[in-house]
Amino acid sequence: MTTAVTTNDCHDLDLVRSGDHDAFGRIHDRHAPLVLSVCRRHGPGGPSGSRTEAEDATQEVFIRAYRKLHDVHDCTRLAAWLCTIAGYVVRERRRALARRLKHEGAAMTAATHTHGGVSPSDPPEVDLERRERFAALESALDRLPDDERLAIHLHYLEHDPVSAARRTLGISRSGFYKLLGRARSHLADQLRDHAPEDSR
Repeated sequence: MTTAVTTNDCHDLDLVRSGDHDAFGRIHDRHAPLVLSVCRRHGPGGPSGSRTEAEDATQEVFIRAYRKLHDVHDCTRLAAWLCTIAGYVVRERRRALARRLKHEGAAMTAATHTHGGVSPSDPPEVDLERRERFAALESALDRLPDDERLAIHLHYLEHDPVSAARRTLGISRSGFYKLLGRARSHLADQLRDHAPEDSR
């Protein structure tokens, strides 16, 4: 079984490098369960963490892998190479989550100290509207292509988004900002298209 997998990996890797995109789909299907397992075991929350988060991380792993196939020098160790990338991805996601929670906690603490736990300027209907807008933003982000969604996440969560984009997407500084601009434009279109009628 192992011999068959490595033989298929080497064959498909040669095909991908010659421009056969279907071959990469076979590589994905062959190794996605293993990569998903790694992402779920070591990602935020560990084995009990969100399956959706693990699936998003798995997609990111294969996006990175596709852009870095030229780094594979031993086709018989493709699975190990993918697991190495998965390790990088989950560590970056854990750090990003820790930063986000830290910032959110600081914002909540500041609000509590300022308003004694309740903001008199935010009646229930305003709070509901804010939550609805946040939900709409999350939904719009989910509808973006993977690389555009990742560009937005890198821009807002990474200390050095350009370097992170070079590592994860294999693109230059100018390429990252072009991708980010395209992502923001598509995100604005998504939000406009799904805005309530009375808010347009």
